[in-house]
Amino acid sequence: MSQIRWLGHAAVEVLISGKRVVIDPLIKDNPLSPVKLNYLEGVSVVGVTHDHYDHLGDTVEILKMNNKAKLFATFDLEMYLVNQFKVPEAQLIPANVGGYVEHEGIRLALTKAVHSSEHSDPTGIVVSDGRTTIYHAGDTGLFEDMRLIGQVFQPDYALLPIGGRFTMDPKQAVIAVDMIKPRKGAIPIHFNTWDMIRVDPQEFVKGVKEKGYEAILLQPGQSIEL
Repeated sequence: MSQIRWLGHAAVEVLISGKRVVIDPLIKDNPLSPVKLNYLEGVSVVGVTHDHYDHLGDTVEILKMNNKAKLFATFDLEMYLVNQFKVPEAQLIPANVGGYVEHEGIRLALTKAVHSSEHSDPTGIVVSDGRTTIYHAGDTGLFEDMRLIGQVFQPDYALLPIGGRFTMDPKQAVIAVDMIKPRKGAIPIHFNTWDMIRVDPQEFVKGVKEKGYEAILLQPGQSIEL
């Protein structure tokens, strides 16, 4: 069974091809998280879009409690975690923005994102098994190259931040959907975790549907089968 489960904020779990991939695993300090950190003990891959605390989250602790888990992020960010937190290099999947990296039956890629970060550039993450492709945009503003991301990776599902202030707002995220053209659905993330990013997600849902795409509004802990 393949599925996407929203863990609140930008934390997303993807089950695909027998692998558990968690992206931006903010759990302990995530007021919307429906799970405790031990829920992630058996993950296969931890993807990190950038080093802001609400995205790097509990990555280091997850990798330490599961030495079989692999880290997927820009190589510069990976090496920062190696040097600063003693993450073993054996747990790295070295990469940067570009094409797919094959890893044990799944394909992973990093994409451009327009945001900020301290160690390396911010990114989005693509996860695919060759049949279903998921694009997690990370933290990003709206940018024209989203059209290229859609053309190159042709995602079935796009997970897009809509909280405004630090990322796209609902109106901008609707434009992003029209650029990316996800074949099966657009899922809003990174909103309503704290008051500063409080928005009405129905504005996104309505706008996406008006553009002719499927909008999937999840509650924290809710999942969809792929």
